[in-house]
Parts: sequence; structure tokens; C-alpha cells
Amino acid sequence: MTRGLKRFAPAALALLVCFSVFPGAARAGDQPLLIPGENLEFRIRYGGMPAGIARLKVESCEGPRGELYRITSEAQSNDFVSLFYKVDDRVIAELDADTYQIRRFEKDLREGPFEKHVVFTCDEDVVRSGEQYPGPKPGTRDVLSALYYVRGMDLSVGDELEIETFEGGKIYRARVKVIGEETVTTPAGDFDCLVIEPEIEEGIFGKAGRLVMWVTDDALKIPVLVKSTVSVGSFVAELIGASHLGGE
Repeated sequence: MTRGLKRFAPAALALLVCFSVFPGAARAGDQPLLIPGENLEFRIRYGGMPAGIARLKVESCEGPRGELYRITSEAQSNDFVSLFYKVDDRVIAELDADTYQIRRFEKDLREGPFEKHVVFTCDEDVVRSGEQYPGPKPGTRDVLSALYYVRGMDLSVGDELEIETFEGGKIYRARVKVIGEETVTTPAGDFDCLVIEPEIEEGIFGKAGRLVMWVTDDALKIPVLVKSTVSVGSFVAELIGASHLGGE
């Protein structure tokens, strides 16, 4: 169990950012579905045991080059898990409100004794974070805003997407399949959903594991349930609350 709990941090964040690891490369003409004021909250379970909370939030703000959309992903362990391995992770992506080009990306991870803080900003040519990398090519998304691109797509059962996301100077690929329709029950309610499954090249959800996500079968495509099986056990993230400016 201890080994599993020590893997809770990256796995829990990946469950939240599962939504960001795989649905990345938008098709021509697609735009992200970004609703300023949207807040989504998820309960994370490891092996059936409550393990923590994850959140996704969208805001509108002003940056040095004009208006931005700021997407924030957070994951925190609960009090019990924190006795063994405290987790307090945050990832932020800021996109140009007109072009949806990534302008700034920040990752702040605190997982037990491990800490990592990464910030990069994008211009037309390079990404800077102490080192210089070739900038991501058009159609490649940062790992956090990717969910919002898939939410902007018109998806149907049988669709397959080839995905590219960019992080740390590397391109990560996946094939994503819309494998079915299903009604699921979460603490936030009952939802008619599309069922999406990625085939990911590497990482904890690579060949050794399986990840399936349920998104609402409507214009919003809100992620309401995520289930995974990986080498360290099984994880579930389920929606417990969703709100927008002006009400639910």
C-alpha cells in the first residue's frame, strides 16, 4: 500500500490532467471550449479508498500582451493520505484569448519530499525554461489546455484522433478512440456520456495500464468520470461539483 500511495501524486494529477494528457491535437478549425468562471471538482479514489480532491478552473485575465484565458489544475491528498505522502500539485496554462496560442505554462509539484517547479513562456520561435527548445508546431497543445480542445470538438462513437501534446521540449503522441455511449452516476448526478479511451505511448498510463474517460454527450462535454488501471493499482476520479458564473 505504501508504494501505491507514493505513486498517488503523479497518478492523481494525471487523472485530473488525464483530461490533458491525451486529447491534444485539435483538427483544423476546432477551438477550445473555454468558459470563464467554470469550476469542476473531482473526488479521487485509489483502490476504492478516498485519496484526495482534484479541481479544474477557467478564468479570464489580462496579460502583458492582452487578454488571456487561465486554466488551473489542482490536486491535493486528503488528511489520511497526507499522513503517508502529502500531495499539493498545481498546473497553470495561460492562452491568448484571440489566437488560443499558449503564452505561459507553470507546474508546481509538491509530492512527499519531492518538489518541482517549472515555468516557461512561449513566443513565436522558442519555449524558455532555463534552456531553449524548438517551439511546438501548429496543432500541438500544452498538456493542460488539451481537454478544452477536445470539449470543443464534435465527437461521435467510432471517431479516432491522433494526438500530439508538447511539454519540456518533447512531443507525446496518443491515439484516442470514442468507444461508446453510456449513462453514468456520480455524486454530481446522472449523465448521458460518450466513452473515450486513449492509447498512450508512455508514462504511467502507457502500455502497462488502461485509462477510460466519460464526458457528457452534449455541447459542454464535461468530464464526469475517469477510471484507470495501472501497475500500482486502480484509480477513479468522479465529478462531485460543477459551477459557472451566474450559477450551476
